[in-house]
Amino acid sequence: MAFHVEISRGPRQRARIFNLDEAELRSTVLDPWLRGRVIELGDKEWEPRDCKLVILEGPKLADADLSMGRGWSNAERASENVTRGLIDAAAPASPMVAILADGASAQAEIAGMLGRLELESAPWAELRARILGPRVPASGPGFAAVLAIESAEQSPAWLFDAGLARGALGPRAVLAQLGVASIPTPLAGVEVMRLEPDDDGSLRALGDRLAR
Repeated sequence: MAFHVEISRGPRQRARIFNLDEAELRSTVLDPWLRGRVIELGDKEWEPRDCKLVILEGPKLADADLSMGRGWSNAERASENVTRGLIDAAAPASPMVAILADGASAQAEIAGMLGRLELESAPWAELRARILGPRVPASGPGFAAVLAIESAEQSPAWLFDAGLARGALGPRAVLAQLGVASIPTPLAGVEVMRLEPDDDGSLRALGDRLAR
């Protein structure tokens, strides 16, 4: 059996690749797709947030099956669409955690705590692209976010992104309070974790919350 892949952007732009084995599929397509990173295919670069992905699993296609532009139609006739199942299966067992902090110090503190918990962190921009893009939902089990506040006031841009995270992830977007920060009015009523980065109890509490 083999995998056949189509990436498309709009009605006319598309690239296809045929006869991938599982390792090739993961390294070429699945891993970068799940992380929102550029995929190079067909001499072009494809941003996952702008594209649609289709993965078919079926018999390996011979050269005659691929000739005259008939490769994809032949693949569709003989194969099964396994896109959703493969993406779900490829999601990490523990969540990738995006950090949305209102300052560099909070960013560093939360990143350090995640490192001690042996959790993989992801750039907020990566998760943001998943939330706003037309591709795989960010609400799946592979993603969480920490919304870290350490300042008395947050910028409108931070508050907007915090709303995006809460809307997409619900309780998997953890609001964390560091220092003497006050909770911004738009997030009033949201459960808040008070974290002391050097405290083992805070570390365990954050790990337990992200594991829910």
